[in-house]
Amino acid sequence: MTKDDAITVITTVRDGDAFLERYFANLYKILRPQDGAILVDDGSVNPVMLPGQPTKVKLIRCPPIGRGAALNIAISNATTRLIAIQDIDDTSNPDRLSIQAAFLMDRPNALAFAAGQETATPNARNPWQQIPATRLYRSNPLHHSSLAFHRDIWEMASGYDPVLPCCIDLDFYLRVASLPMTSIWQFRRQLITRNTNPETRHFASIPDSVYQETLRIVLARHRRAIAPPHWMRIFDLKRLSGIGR
Repeated sequence: MTKDDAITVITTVRDGDAFLERYFANLYKILRPQDGAILVDDGSVNPVMLPGQPTKVKLIRCPPIGRGAALNIAISNATTRLIAIQDIDDTSNPDRLSIQAAFLMDRPNALAFAAGQETATPNARNPWQQIPATRLYRSNPLHHSSLAFHRDIWEMASGYDPVLPCCIDLDFYLRVASLPMTSIWQFRRQLITRNTNPETRHFASIPDSVYQETLRIVLARHRRAIAPPHWMRIFDLKRLSGIGR
């Protein structure tokens, strides 16, 4: 391994006290010697404190600015070429960073995701599956907390939208997919463990009306560049009516 495969793990948090101990324990298990992490405290009532004397984690505190703006601040402070996203309430497998880093070294224009649960036995010779951007107009099989990418991709896509109340990640994926020579891939083996409890997942609390309207705006924003088939419109209508959220 060389320093070129170093990854910065990016996390934003607001009032995630219940997950902090587990998050830090997981972080120190997955970080390799060349890796680091940036944690943005997005206006927590109880300001986040780093445990002990961590040398590989940078904490940035700010007033409540929203997840999109907080992600942009974190990534802008990263000193590595590679970025990995991890939510405060999810955990990563020990080999996640090495697997995604190796893939991105060969495909610098890719968004590299991992499965959030075991769905099928991956091809042992080729566990990576390419996901067409048009697929995201039918439904989104990608979990944002499993994403890794080159910082250059983030810069070319002008970062995350700091205004959207939700669908921040979907908007970013479609904006990246609109760039020349970019692609979306998913490692078919589970590399993260997701928090699926709706009582503690932040975005589960977003009103459905806000979600549906934001989704409509995001899909319309990128439709010309992505050009999904006309028959996919039926999936748009189903999703915007609340089916399959």
